[in-house]
Amino acid sequence: MSGLNGTKLELIRAYKLILKDALEARPSGIRLRIADMIGKNKSFVSQVTNPNYKTPLPEKYIEPIFEAVHLTPRERERFLEIYRRAHPRSRPQTVDKPEPEETRVLRIELPRLGSQQLERKIDGMIVQMARNINDLGRRR
Repeated sequence: MSGLNGTKLELIRAYKLILKDALEARPSGIRLRIADMIGKNKSFVSQVTNPNYKTPLPEKYIEPIFEAVHLTPRERERFLEIYRRAHPRSRPQTVDKPEPEETRVLRIELPRLGSQQLERKIDGMIVQMARNINDLGRRR
């Protein structure tokens, strides 16, 4: 592969390799967690994160995947650099992590619902709502 000067398929493979390495370094179940966060099934997550598949990663799923996988700043930068080369018309909107003094922590307790899938879905909804609130705060 010729790196950033490669073909579109080579570039897609390159950014997916970054995701693959990050996913493999995480505990099992991370793909299911991502699937629940983005409202898709696990096989979809496998297709858009596996370098052996040509399916590109849709832009709208970048930030949720970053949130779930916790890429290092260097990994994020490299991923976005390659992603933008592979998809020049795309401009992924990613959230920079705020400085600790700019954030506050809110702890909430939720009941057990007897279904891990339902609990993960609700957790994803709460995380998304927190992101939306964060976005509103940044616009002020």
